[in-house]
Amino acid sequence: NSNVLGTTARSRVSLDLDGNISASHNYPQVYTSWQYLFTILRENIDNKCYFMGDDCIGIKQINDKAIALFEGGKEKKSDLIIIANGIKSELRSYVDKSANPKYAGYVGWRGVVNENQLSAKSLDTLSNYFIVVLPYNQQIASYPIAGEGEDPFTKGNRRINWIWYKPAPDKVLKSLLLGKSGKQYIDGIPPDEIRTDIVQALYEEANSKLPPQLKELVEMTAQPLIQPIFDLESQKMRNNRIVTIGDAAFTARPHVGMGVTKAAKDAFTLSEYLDPNKFLESLNDWESSRLIEGKFIVNRSRILGKYLSSYDENETLEMPDVINVLKDTAISLNDIIN
Repeated sequence: NSNVLGTTARSRVSLDLDGNISASHNYPQVYTSWQYLFTILRENIDNKCYFMGDDCIGIKQINDKAIALFEGGKEKKSDLIIIANGIKSELRSYVDKSANPKYAGYVGWRGVVNENQLSAKSLDTLSNYFIVVLPYNQQIASYPIAGEGEDPFTKGNRRINWIWYKPAPDKVLKSLLLGKSGKQYIDGIPPDEIRTDIVQALYEEANSKLPPQLKELVEMTAQPLIQPIFDLESQKMRNNRIVTIGDAAFTARPHVGMGVTKAAKDAFTLSEYLDPNKFLESLNDWESSRLIEGKFIVNRSRILGKYLSSYDENETLEMPDVINVLKDTAISLNDIIN
């Protein structure tokens, strides 16, 4: 059903180590997946306008045109070029040379499990709630998302997404990103390169720190992924006929749950400023408003994740009250402002 964007859960809960609900907050919400949204949007773009397998490697501006240079030698002239290729964008420097990702000091272990792989007892909890649990200096969250194939929103056909945040100072991160092949990765690692010993250590930690439902969820994930958490904050989003949007301009930590929302608002608001007769003059106003919101979201994500970084042994780590985490994580921007 193209009118349905995702799965729903009416409440958020936390669980104790026995798997019982220990805190709850009513906040109805829709949960979707990047893959599902991409499929819906991609179907609206003609294949003739979507170039695959030929990376844009440079941009130049000449007179009244911006020109995208492609790896295969092709050049594409445009009135405006929009850079939207994420936090690792090498094209961002054409707009803001000073904007670079900064490591936050912790990683997110991630995984997705099909609902039909889980026990009925665990599924009863995992499929009905947004769940947050706070082991010391850590956080794990889970929620149902669309499945793959037909009827992706029917219970039993959906998937449960989870992310487990754990502190990882630079030395620990380097070890996590040392691949099976012996190659040292820098800011991420291919799933098939993640070493068996650290995955096994994750399973063992789940056994001692997590409620049984989340323990099962982690253990049923055949190949967990590692996502080092970064911040990215731009001072500029526009250079004449070139603009940045989405994670290419600002990347907030996942706690705010606004990656897709922020990118969509960047794009939607941009469309309102593209009057063919005066868009170059109007883009300054668009940039100013998006810079304010982008900086606000990134700063809020830092506040929400401040207890997850490594800390000095002489310091006292203050863990948040879980009810506040349930209330503040991944909520609507309108609810924050209001």
